[in-house]
Amino acid sequence: MTLLASFYFNVANREQALCQLVGKAVKRKLATGIVTDSEMASQVISRLLWEVPPTGFIPHCLASDVLAPDTLALIDHRINALLPREVVFNWTAHMLPTDLGIGRIVEIVPHDDMALRQLARERLAHYKRAGYQVEFTDMATLGKV
Repeated sequence: MTLLASFYFNVANREQALCQLVGKAVKRKLATGIVTDSEMASQVISRLLWEVPPTGFIPHCLASDVLAPDTLALIDHRINALLPREVVFNWTAHMLPTDLGIGRIVEIVPHDDMALRQLARERLAHYKRAGYQVEFTDMATLGKV
């Protein structure tokens, strides 16, 4: 299995980018996880996915929900509660473990937060050392969020 770390950088609005990218993954029928720092952060992301886009929503639930086995997009602050997932969005301040068999890790890097950009550089090195192939998407050149 090819291991891939995808970095979306020069992002003006991380939350909007997260919703767009999770929406694309769900549309492609990929088992998707969003790992957060806390239960409260999971609740915030859940509300966001119900509200964005304004004319719809992204079907999802918390990993602890009874609907989780039948839901493509799951959210939790415990990485093991999300697995197995084909793609995991890292919405934490930490590097994700690379020994869990996650095929694709997604990092969303803002253009205006130097601390988060530095953390992204450290994650990049971490994923490379673990054998992940790395791809970059410059959201500024795409005219996206």
